[in-house]
Amino acid sequence: MQERLSSTERGDGKAIMAKQLDAERIERERNRHQVGNRREEEKQKIRDTIERNRSGERKVRVIMPTHQLYANEESECVRVAAYCRVSTAEEEQAGSFEMQVQHFTSVIENTPNYQMVEIYTDEGVSGTSVYHRKGFQRMIADAEAGKIDLILTKSISRFGRNIVDVISTLRKLNNLTPPVVVRFESEGLNSIDGGNAIIITVLSAAAEMESQQKSIAIKEGIRYRMQEGLYKFSVANTIGYYRDYSGRIKIEPAEAEIVRYIYDLFLEGVSPQDIACALTEQCIRSPKGMARWTAGTILSILSNEKYCGDVLYQKTYSKDYLSHKTVRNKSVLPQYYWENNHPAIVTRSVWERTRELIALGKRRTYKKQRSAMPSRFTVTRIKRGVLCGFLLLDMKWTKEEWRIFSQCIENKLDYMDIEGNMNHGN
Repeated sequence: MQERLSSTERGDGKAIMAKQLDAERIERERNRHQVGNRREEEKQKIRDTIERNRSGERKVRVIMPTHQLYANEESECVRVAAYCRVSTAEEEQAGSFEMQVQHFTSVIENTPNYQMVEIYTDEGVSGTSVYHRKGFQRMIADAEAGKIDLILTKSISRFGRNIVDVISTLRKLNNLTPPVVVRFESEGLNSIDGGNAIIITVLSAAAEMESQQKSIAIKEGIRYRMQEGLYKFSVANTIGYYRDYSGRIKIEPAEAEIVRYIYDLFLEGVSPQDIACALTEQCIRSPKGMARWTAGTILSILSNEKYCGDVLYQKTYSKDYLSHKTVRNKSVLPQYYWENNHPAIVTRSVWERTRELIALGKRRTYKKQRSAMPSRFTVTRIKRGVLCGFLLLDMKWTKEEWRIFSQCIENKLDYMDIEGNMNHGN
């Protein structure tokens, strides 16, 4: 090997480091330890380690858990619940619902290590939200309380048709100690298997999409029947009417007498509040079976076009297919007014006169409110700038003045004063 020289020994005037690497050796080692060779060496090390462990050179002691990760199907005793649901209470759904209940009852009772907790049910309730599913809510509460090990259900769509509700509920159950397993019979899936998570998510999304499409189709069918005069409105809370075995609207004579009594008193000048008090004192129950009548109930009867034989369809509508929240139809969707749709309880002349008196009463209320305003009670509208259109209110108002103003706003009365005095209009 060539002897390494220091900078002074070389005499070339160029300084080099006194200590250098053995380049030849390093390169030989690098070539020998290529990637493929290193992988084979690592594999051989693993095989050698396993062989030593099997030979008894190293020993392992397994410490068994005192708590199960989740209730195994082969456990000595598994506390099992089942969840059954149908979306409507119609006759064709009744058979499906009862078959679900009987099926899971039989499965649980005929499995030796299964212990029945309860068959939780929601009949005639949509699966798009857990809010109205009281049986489902109670089941989840019992699971959180440690009363359930395993939940059986027919399918993901029975468990829920809202992907957010399904996934969040399964995560909640999986995070319990120990986790509560949900087994979907039709799909052959269980919630504890991590490999099923994506499949359950996809199927939940499909169930929600199916529910949305079904909701659209149902609404279109209802609106078509409304337009053609074929839709059957509910008479459940409409005092004075019932449907016979063929679905035809009939007058209930005893209740019709109550309706005519209300209209007659109102046309004689009796206020809705006094009519309500009179019915309450006579121990006559309200349309919802309550002992006490209210002025609002009386006004709703006096304002209901059904009592003169007409019907107005689509007074309200559902904005969200998930929550099914109903809102008043304020010229958002078409309405359908059908005259002489069914037998009338009051004559049309009585109905028209009642409408006139109700409108007159509203106008009188408006005038009374305006007269109650003190002279210094002013509201000023800003005419220019970024706050144009806003109202300037007097912070020195009394509580009574604030109450009157709030009542005016609630009654959609547009009060303003450009010149500093109370006016109505522009």
